[in-house]
Amino acid sequence: MNKNLRNLGVRFALRDDAANGTSLDLPRRKMAVLILVVVVMFAIFASVLVQQVAKLNLHAMGSVTNLMSMLFSLFWALGWSVGVMLLGALALFLLFFDETARLAGGRLISVLSVGPLKMIAEYDLARVLNLRAEADASGDRARIFFDYDGVGRSMGDTMPLDEAERIVGSVRRAMDSRAIVPAEVPSAPTASTSPRLVLPADISQRRLPLASMLVLIGVNLIPLFFVLFGEWTLAEVVVLFWAESAVIGFYTLLKIAVVAKWWAPFPGLFFLGHFGGFMAIHFMFIYLMFVRGLNTQVPDPGALEALSHLFTPLWSPLLALFLSHGVSFILNFLRGREYENTTVQSLMTAPYGRIVVMQLTLIFGGWVVMLLKDPMPALALLIVFKVIADLRGHYGEHTSA
Repeated sequence: MNKNLRNLGVRFALRDDAANGTSLDLPRRKMAVLILVVVVMFAIFASVLVQQVAKLNLHAMGSVTNLMSMLFSLFWALGWSVGVMLLGALALFLLFFDETARLAGGRLISVLSVGPLKMIAEYDLARVLNLRAEADASGDRARIFFDYDGVGRSMGDTMPLDEAERIVGSVRRAMDSRAIVPAEVPSAPTASTSPRLVLPADISQRRLPLASMLVLIGVNLIPLFFVLFGEWTLAEVVVLFWAESAVIGFYTLLKIAVVAKWWAPFPGLFFLGHFGGFMAIHFMFIYLMFVRGLNTQVPDPGALEALSHLFTPLWSPLLALFLSHGVSFILNFLRGREYENTTVQSLMTAPYGRIVVMQLTLIFGGWVVMLLKDPMPALALLIVFKVIADLRGHYGEHTSA
């Protein structure tokens, strides 16, 4: 359970075993219109998803282009399914939501229920401050607010002003009957008691580990050596750089799973949807432009045959890329505990900084190679720029803590 929830005495349960005390009779929230809107949106989103899934041709292996088109549609459906699940969960939440409150043993107990699941929050009345009923613009309706440990809280929905004042009066009488004195707000620390501020080391003094730098540079130089010895073509190098994006996406999914924990399927599916769709379309562009060629008249082979012919010679550098990023994931993210200083949102956006730079470099660098008719000078420059971009991205990733 979240540390802040534990500090507030919040717990989750299937039953409210201690349902005793004085009930505050909160008016039931009026959410019929909101429920109707959410249910209609869920129905629309779900119908679009069903239609998209029905159009999928899972046997589209006639060509790489058809396969990538199918994969794009599949990834799009995965991303869309997250919205369907969230709207469905919200609809269920609103349909089965209930809120009650009671006074018992010097505590204000709030219970939020969604079907059998209950979130029970217990507030010590001695620490409740600034309890009030705030009227809306009409002056006829109000909501109940209070401060607890320096954080503003609310109880119940908008209700008639007299009911809000009645509930506030009941809580105040409970405080008075137990001679509860609100806790004092701590004063600002004096100069003699103020803790000394310890500033982190300047980021300019941080260095990227030498081993990580050497591994990253070495992996990026592999394509250059293979081209020098005539083992690879330009198309294979471009495909290899695309494959690194896929490797980055794979480990990003693992990082999201580590940080998000039990709710990882939601951001994971969303990331897989938009990132996978991006990768499918980009591979189609690379295949048509660099592998097949824009002016080729040769019939397009089957997808399995074409991909096998393209990726089989690249198995060793692909393995090196996968292991390199895997070592970084284990040593830095897990053992170095980088996951403690990151968020799901930052993880989902992080790959795009490096990937956009890489893809732009590939596109413009590829045109330079084609124009010069000599791949070596432009390819060397291409790899240099990519190494610089990777080092900058790697530095920012592992020195942000």
